[in-house]
Amino acid sequence: MLSGDATSTRIVGGIWWFFTLIIISSYTANLAAFLTVERMITPIESAQDLAEQTEISYGTLEGGSTMTFF
Repeated sequence: MLSGDATSTRIVGGIWWFFTLIIISSYTANLAAFLTVERMITPIESAQDLAEQTEISYGTLEGGSTMTFF
């Protein structure tokens, strides 16, 4: 009779630790995403902003489809 109680206790304990692992992993992933997004904010919001700035170089590849389009 005691072995049945031990098995159910282990199952409940395993489920609890799995739930805890998922919660901690989700918190860590959300924290990392939040900190990364804050650093990636750029002042360029339109094509006009891109044309007026000089920090980021941009262009097309010779013979590429973008160059053909423009």
